[in-house]
Amino acid sequence: MNQEEAEDRARGLLNVIETTYGIRIVNLETVIETITGITLEGSRILAVCTALNSWVAMDPAVQGRAVEIPVDFVIDLAGRL
Repeated sequence: MNQEEAEDRARGLLNVIETTYGIRIVNLETVIETITGITLEGSRILAVCTALNSWVAMDPAVQGRAVEIPVDFVIDLAGRL
């Protein structure tokens, strides 16, 4: 997948997380750039976003709020998956 398609995939998956938990990812574009800077593979983008979904789901304190996802955390996740 090319850069634009990868960014669209990541954006779509992150938007689902925002909608599901009523959050707003304040650094959305940075998170998208970080993920797609590491991989353009659809399955890895899905894996990273699924892990981020789990992170949000496990922390009720962030639900319904504006959330900044730590870039180091995204890099760590992408490196493990």
